[in-house]
Amino acid sequence: MLQKIKMFFQKSWHVIFVLICISIVIFMGISEYKAKEAQIHVQKEISSGKLSQQELHSNGILVLCYHRVSYSNKDLSTKIALDLSNNEQLHEYTVSKGQLKRQVEYLQKHDVRIISVQKAISLIRSNQPLKHKYVVFTFDDVDRTVVDNVKPLFHEMGNLPFTVFVVTGNTGRYDNGTELATWKVLKEIIGQKNVTLGVHTNDMHYLSGNTPALKVKGNYHKFVKDYYKSEKVFKEHIGHKTPFFAYPYGEGTPREQRFLAQHGMYTFSLQNGIIQQGQDLSQPLPRTMIDSKAWNQIVKKWVEAK
Repeated sequence: MLQKIKMFFQKSWHVIFVLICISIVIFMGISEYKAKEAQIHVQKEISSGKLSQQELHSNGILVLCYHRVSYSNKDLSTKIALDLSNNEQLHEYTVSKGQLKRQVEYLQKHDVRIISVQKAISLIRSNQPLKHKYVVFTFDDVDRTVVDNVKPLFHEMGNLPFTVFVVTGNTGRYDNGTELATWKVLKEIIGQKNVTLGVHTNDMHYLSGNTPALKVKGNYHKFVKDYYKSEKVFKEHIGHKTPFFAYPYGEGTPREQRFLAQHGMYTFSLQNGIIQQGQDLSQPLPRTMIDSKAWNQIVKKWVEAK
């Protein structure tokens, strides 16, 4: 038997070698394709636009958008994940718990008021001049790092309010190397009065080609079905509906926006901007995706402007 195996390899080594080479090429091709797809995903979900001079020097409400919050950029598991992964989301979207704490302390030091999304809507509805600078914290997708790191941190810092937007059809799954929170865990965190839960579609957080699914021509009826599904799933698990909706990649069509507004939804984009009195609540409210560049170029400039 051993002799037959030896003879087989002697006669077929070149075929085996070619197959191994082909396998390596295919593997490298798939890895490169996934890396490009991840980079496109990142590029599509970065906030666009700059603050106008009027916004920069005015009071108002700035809504911040985060994704993953690691325990530390220096802890071993995080370092290994970042070093080995070609998924740019892990690099671009991740802030450490320490970074987030310093950002909160910075806002508090500069007398910026951290408020809930409900308070923000109330201030807008009052149509009165805003006398302070306010910030709303939001977290998209809701993976375990938000539950394990943001929840205790915000509790320690004064039970600070924040909002999470969940993809109702993806809870509990693994997505881009991270574990999304389960409904059981989500119910636990929204049991606290400082946490608000919104939706991020049921199953339309993806790109079709290079285009967000909600921007694809002809997807309106699919979107409507997805919305009703998210509403149903949310109510089954939480016991009531939510009036808060965040567009995946920050974009939707005018027709979809009219539908959501008619259903009493307050929507959020990924367009940089300061919300001021008289803001049209039938249109998406601006949100700023936070990375180091956005923090310095948008948040700090606005906070420190006179």
